[in-house]
Amino acid sequence: MRVTSVESIPFRIPLTEKKIWARGALDAAEHVLVRIRTDEGLTGIAEAPPRPTIYGESLRSIVAAVEDWFGPAVMGLDPYETEKMLDRFERWIGNPTARSAVDMALTDIKAQAAGVPVYKLLGGWTEQVPVCVRVPTGNADAVVRSCASFRDRYGIVTFKIKVGMEPREDVATLRAVREALGPSVRLCPDANQGYNPATAVRVLKAIEDLDVTLLEEPCPIDNDRGRRKVAESTTIPLMGDESCTNLAEVRRQLDMGVVSVISIKVARTGFAVSERIAHLCEAASVVNLCGTQADSSIGVICGAHFAASCRNVKMASELTGFMDMVDDLLAETPKIENGMITLSDKPGLGIVIDEAKLRKYRI
Repeated sequence: MRVTSVESIPFRIPLTEKKIWARGALDAAEHVLVRIRTDEGLTGIAEAPPRPTIYGESLRSIVAAVEDWFGPAVMGLDPYETEKMLDRFERWIGNPTARSAVDMALTDIKAQAAGVPVYKLLGGWTEQVPVCVRVPTGNADAVVRSCASFRDRYGIVTFKIKVGMEPREDVATLRAVREALGPSVRLCPDANQGYNPATAVRVLKAIEDLDVTLLEEPCPIDNDRGRRKVAESTTIPLMGDESCTNLAEVRRQLDMGVVSVISIKVARTGFAVSERIAHLCEAASVVNLCGTQADSSIGVICGAHFAASCRNVKMASELTGFMDMVDDLLAETPKIENGMITLSDKPGLGIVIDEAKLRKYRI
């Protein structure tokens, strides 16, 4: 079996409401669909979501990187030759979501050829993945209402609450959610590097009594001394995300001892490198969750398959980005019930593009 074509198709789907966080805002999913075909008639798909404030990629740069570099690098390759793919990709730096989408589309093909779902091909740990939802930004009352709605409608009890802009309001919001919803919910605030180290220490002290599950990226990722100071000041687990975008960065954070949890985002490390990150974390007794970055259903399903494949993904994963969009590219979107996504036994990723919708949202 050999790769015969690689497509990169940009698309734009508006969000139901604008997303705001400490380092930016978003009102639409402007992503790239990557589609790979083989000489045996199999087609693999994946999604590349640009995040210029984190990775320096744009819609245009992803399309160009796939068309000029990563696509040609896998032309004629057997999709099972993963090490050859990674070796060829090392010719170029950066462009994490472009290279990762090609990797994941090839994995989709491999699983289809084997007649098994991707999560079984990669490890087969479970078929059910607990879900964490990103709660829309707002005042404390609005956040409480959103959390209650997600719990009552979908059974979700783990909430990613954006903080990092107004420390006093952040603390008040977290306290309001805990008081309103009680001890059964899990609070996972994400500061997106929005605090300086001193402020992060103060916030962590102020929320010590709230049984917070973790605080994500409290301060700038390039401030090593500050990150150590923050980590040493608290018993609340700290999670690495923007500081852990590749294998070398993960090793650095583990060596520094400043994280207890690391978010693995297959959108930036694909399936092949994500597996290596998970194994490295497991050896260091650091657990993982599977994060996404406002992915559509395509990226969410990729993330769900990885989370289901890996025993070190021990925390609820961020697999709800598609719920923030007015529409979708798939014929069938994921279903969340009792706080879980349950994966099917369909070969590969088990997803089908709705071609009419792709024509509608294609840029």
